[in-house]
Amino acid sequence: MIRQKTLLHKLLRAAQIMIQGGLSETTRRCGNPNCACHRDPDRRHGPNLYITWTEKGRSRALYVPADRVQQAHRAHAAWAQFWESAVLLAAGNREEFRRQCQKEKSKKEKSRLRRPHGSTTA
Repeated sequence: MIRQKTLLHKLLRAAQIMIQGGLSETTRRCGNPNCACHRDPDRRHGPNLYITWTEKGRSRALYVPADRVQQAHRAHAAWAQFWESAVLLAAGNREEFRRQCQKEKSKKEKSRLRRPHGSTTA
């Protein structure tokens, strides 16, 4: 129970700042055909950080301004923490469910063994 409360606390803390998606650094060419980025791939603009995700079957990207890069990294790390905690919490719930099912099965087997041979239940 203490472990479950700890995991729930981590979930709530992470949920306050988390952003689901990936982080991608990309260099790009600008729209100016006279810019050096069009002639030399090493002179492309960037790298710029983007948050990427899939929505309704389509890939999406959100540009992260330079002054928000650390915030984006923290939000991404919070998502990873949220996911990890949720998986551990679900595993604990699954194990508890398994125990309850085994306990119920054991009770049924014991009651079946206690009945006199040939008796039926109505």
